Amino acid sequence: MPGMTRRQLLRRGLTLAPAMSMWPALLAACGDDDDGGGDATDSQNAALQILVGFGTGNAPNQIPAQEELAAAFEEARGRAIAFRRIPDVDGQEAQRQLGVSIAAGNPADIILPTGVFGISLYLDQDVWLDLAPYLADADIDLGLFAEAATAAAKVPNYFGPDSDVIVGIPAGLFTHTIAYNKELLAAAGVDEPPHQWDAAGWDYGRLLEITKALTLDSSGRNAADAGFDPGDIVQFGLGHWDTGLMALGYGAQKYDPETRRLLLDSDENIEGTQFGADLVNVHHVLANDQLAAGVAAGAGDQPQLAAWKSGKLAIIDMCGCDLLSYGVDNDFEWDVAPWPKGPAKLVSTLNLDVGAVVAASDKRDAAFEALEFLLVEPANARKLATKGYGAMSPLRSEEGAFLTELESEFPGIDLQLFLDAFPFSVNQEGWFPAFTQVNDAGGEFLDPIALGDAPAADQLREYQRAAQNLVDRWFEENELPS
Repeated sequence: MPGMTRRQLLRRGLTLAPAMSMWPALLAACGDDDDGGGDATDSQNAALQILVGFGTGNAPNQIPAQEELAAAFEEARGRAIAFRRIPDVDGQEAQRQLGVSIAAGNPADIILPTGVFGISLYLDQDVWLDLAPYLADADIDLGLFAEAATAAAKVPNYFGPDSDVIVGIPAGLFTHTIAYNKELLAAAGVDEPPHQWDAAGWDYGRLLEITKALTLDSSGRNAADAGFDPGDIVQFGLGHWDTGLMALGYGAQKYDPETRRLLLDSDENIEGTQFGADLVNVHHVLANDQLAAGVAAGAGDQPQLAAWKSGKLAIIDMCGCDLLSYGVDNDFEWDVAPWPKGPAKLVSTLNLDVGAVVAASDKRDAAFEALEFLLVEPANARKLATKGYGAMSPLRSEEGAFLTELESEFPGIDLQLFLDAFPFSVNQEGWFPAFTQVNDAGGEFLDPIALGDAPAADQLREYQRAAQNLVDRWFEENELPS
């Protein structure tokens, strides 16, 4: 969620969302729905549509568990589930199609999974059905879920900490480690990273040092050698990487709700964003998508995955959601390690996913019944999270499932580090005013930084001015619901 895909160009500090010019029609469609949440007569037997594309869920190794649970739901409850899969890498097409389909009157009934970013795109557009009455009728308490997961379900940064609104049922918790190609490190004479979070000496400086040693041109020179040719790189030290997260390691924050101000031009954000861009354009150790495609033949629309699989990336960001894609069928030895520490603090990312019901659905009761089956019944929730998404189940009763379900599939991989990441993990996708508009405007200002065409200081100050105007206008035209 979490960067442009969480992965395009450099992963941006603010993921860009598509412009949603169809909102007036969309909201009219929402308003035409009945107030009771019941199923329309002509849709009683129609299959439930689950849109998969706002985040993880479309990797080939993730699909069987989802399909098996859909078949189990049909057998138990008599209604089919049909998956509407939109496997573009950054989620923008899925987001676009949601808006278009609601406006056209044929939306998917459920979005599963979607992270906080996907939820935040539409919070002030009345797109999500409030599930609180359904949960109350079913006697389901959110206390069943880990505390971190309830933030995604209740979205207190929009509705307020005391609100009863619930926009989704927790579906998965994803922490991040790094993954490294053991064979490439050994060939370069580089020691493997530590396997303890917050280990002394494991910081951004050390990461840069070793990724220089792991970035090679066709003559075998590395990025620290005299004569290294950055235009002829055949192996990168770093790829599939969240540079936006690195700004958090400098102490950056996006928004201050007390002052109602964005903090895009803070010294911390400028320094961290510039450091991330420099990994590509100055140090030449980080492969953006274009560079990854250049070292991986036949990369298609997933150049980072292709570059990793072909042994052309030494170190990558490894979300739990990546385990069933980046972590399977590798022809080399690999392992995971903690994220390095930034100049201000150690920060990794926490992705919080939920299942949400689209308010314009005419099968809302059945949609909630499906979410209850998939996300509340322990055995199903356990299977969907671990096998379907590579996630930790947010159910407290299933806290140990991540290791027990996945360790046999990843022998020798230090999966415990995903669990140990929680104290250092934050979610950075939370709502702020004019969320969609601010993110949509970001490309104009962030792309030149990512491409090395302009300094972060200049671009982020311009972005701050433009984005703050959008926030101020939002408050002129809207009020927070709390």
